[in-house]
Amino acid sequence: MDFESRVREQFSVRSAKFDASTNWVTDEKLIRAHIDLAGDASGEALDLCCGTGQIGRALKAKGWNVKGLDVCLDMIEISSHYFSVTQGKAEKMPFESNRFNLVVCRQAFHFLDIKDTLSEINRVLVQQGIFIASLTTPFSDVDKDWLYEIHRTKQPLLLKFYTAQDLIQELKAKDFLIQEIRTLVVRESINRWMDYAPELNQEVREKVLSMVQNAPLAYKKLHHVQIVDGEIFEDWNWIVLKTVSSKK
Repeated sequence: MDFESRVREQFSVRSAKFDASTNWVTDEKLIRAHIDLAGDASGEALDLCCGTGQIGRALKAKGWNVKGLDVCLDMIEISSHYFSVTQGKAEKMPFESNRFNLVVCRQAFHFLDIKDTLSEINRVLVQQGIFIASLTTPFSDVDKDWLYEIHRTKQPLLLKFYTAQDLIQELKAKDFLIQEIRTLVVRESINRWMDYAPELNQEVREKVLSMVQNAPLAYKKLHHVQIVDGEIFEDWNWIVLKTVSSKK
């Protein structure tokens, strides 16, 4: 099975319960950061790799004319209840050039060829169009390596594990002008993260839980790792960037 098919299959089996799988999917303050950075509604917006469409729903509520794009038909079945969604790849979007005033992509770059994706985002944006990119990233170099190992263990399909600086450099290399950067924290249950990943076997689930519970002390302090009634919690760091396409 090729990489794209594996990604589609993974998110297909997760789709029905995806919104409950982690706090970040529906976290109000995280969604609000994207919507605030988007500003006043001004034409068409693309929720790229939209999944269940949480960002697109919020944009629509603010008055944007929202379209979505995702590779997974089961995710599309959910998000298309709220706005029009097309199946397709971020690296080769089925949209005409200079169409969108706004593109938003949340927590997807680690599955994408980022250079091709950013080129496509630039193509479909109008001149001076807004692109909002977000990812969960390490807090610093202190937790970077251990966090990478946790995410690689949980998600072997990761093409790259990004730091905030990695993402900023990729955006600048494709001539996106960074206007604003926001960081915020979302607290997560690692047990729930594992419970809602049906593609994982029990050995992998237990390994990830152990890696967080028995993380180096510096990591545990940064992430505020805590065990409550046998459930493991930690903080996840998020970066949300507002950029503008500088194409001529």
